Amino acid sequence: MKCFMFNQLKLYVNDELAPAESKGLEQHVENCPQCQKQLQEWVEGMQEEDFSTIPEAPVPDAFTDEVMDKLSDAVPPRFKQKRSSRTRRQRGWDIVKKTGLVVAGLTALVVTGTVVSPTFANYVNSLFQMEENSDKGMKNAVYKGLVQKLEQKATDQGITVEAKELLVDSMRIAVIYDLYDESGKKIEDHLLEAKLIDSNGKDWLEEEGNGWKSYGQFFITERYLNEIFESPEATPDQLTLYLEQTEIAGKTGKWSLEIPIDMKKAKEATKTVVFQNTAFQSPQGLGIELKNIEFSPSATRVMLDTISPKSAYFEVERTSILSDRKNPRGGHVTEKERDSAFSGENMMYEITNEKGEVVAAWDMKSLDDGLNKKENVLRTPRTEEEAEEGPKGDVLNWWHTFSPIQGEQKLKLELQKIYEKKLASPKFDLVPTELDKKGATFKDESTGSTFTFSSYAWKPGNGEDLGEAVMTIEGTLGKGIVENQDWFVKDENGKNYRASVSTESTRDKDGRVQIKGEISIPLLKQELKKLTVSYATYMVEHDVKWEVPFEIK
Repeated sequence: MKCFMFNQLKLYVNDELAPAESKGLEQHVENCPQCQKQLQEWVEGMQEEDFSTIPEAPVPDAFTDEVMDKLSDAVPPRFKQKRSSRTRRQRGWDIVKKTGLVVAGLTALVVTGTVVSPTFANYVNSLFQMEENSDKGMKNAVYKGLVQKLEQKATDQGITVEAKELLVDSMRIAVIYDLYDESGKKIEDHLLEAKLIDSNGKDWLEEEGNGWKSYGQFFITERYLNEIFESPEATPDQLTLYLEQTEIAGKTGKWSLEIPIDMKKAKEATKTVVFQNTAFQSPQGLGIELKNIEFSPSATRVMLDTISPKSAYFEVERTSILSDRKNPRGGHVTEKERDSAFSGENMMYEITNEKGEVVAAWDMKSLDDGLNKKENVLRTPRTEEEAEEGPKGDVLNWWHTFSPIQGEQKLKLELQKIYEKKLASPKFDLVPTELDKKGATFKDESTGSTFTFSSYAWKPGNGEDLGEAVMTIEGTLGKGIVENQDWFVKDENGKNYRASVSTESTRDKDGRVQIKGEISIPLLKQELKKLTVSYATYMVEHDVKWEVPFEIK
């Protein structure tokens, strides 16, 4: 989808906008991911656009070729792309040169023969920009100049760890690195050990766990600082990241990289809106208190507390799969657990701008794509501290993280739904082998939900692999119910097995949820002759209304 403001760029480039309109457009593009993405695609030569109506800017004939040659030399070989035609490149670069929008705030342009600012070259050639696994926040941090090239290698036993780029933001740090053997082959299976040391010698990862998993075309390893430090202000100005490993691909050696991190620029680029006594009490008994919202170049973080009364807790019997010495391949275990009807994850709210556009939206994570309204949620982890006992109930701290929201603007957070977990105890008795002849339909009288099971298949084990039973499940959930959780089955001897349900959900014209998918029972030593299907809990949605206006200054 293209932003409607994008069309005004042609007028901007042609000097056909009034000064106030030009300034407004510049501010818009600084804060519009769609426009930034389109400009980025021009620069990288990834998308053809028709600029035939835009007059060429008067630049030297050799300008574009010389610029592109310099940038092309800086691109790592595995990322080099086929060049576009000279006309296409020159038109794109002319627009960049005249508007300066791609590098707004960085004052960076490449001039014939000289790179005035390395930030611009980093923007165009950054691996965080090129890596398809980078999220929007990472790319915006590049745009804001919070990424720097690294030239560090550690080689031992014919294996090399090479750090390539560092991203430093107040909410997270990330490193793109490569790990390969003597022949240049990537070594996928590895886990880096990390230390994050401040100027006083304290390791901030010591209590958080120091194993960093990696992903991406090279590798991206990251640590979310909002898990460690309460706020940007509480983050030390100077840190040192140590990436270490003593065993890789079965070889013992020593691979160590020491990466200094200056947090000052990232902290200065972060804005915080603090709320005082901003609370909501839902009719269901859940209290919510909005604490603050942080806006950094790579992310936006909403921090809130939930207050759950003692009456919101109950005991649920769950069947799960556990791997241990007794069951190295995994076994079904049933245990009683204390659970809460409410959670800081199980709510739905939107953040909108003055035009009513949704810039971020949180929704219950487990909801199927056909139901949830999540918008610009980052995969950064939710942090939940230990519950503290308060006068009105247990207080839990929650952090929701979104793609960056930038610029000075007025916004509004609007809470729309609260999800409540409830206990269930349906029993659907089946003879699996008869389902292919005729599906079996049941109604859960306590919730008004109806389910049909059919198309049974048995997949016997092979060697060490155990067997699996799979059935088709379709259903219409009761009014207000959006999800059934904690599925399990019992065999004819009363033994419990965990069941995994994978469905697609939609709403019918009456607003009731329709599900369709599969229910599977893994890790079976033998085929079940009879079984009873059940689920332990279900989720009910409650419509609520709470609005909190705020402003980024």
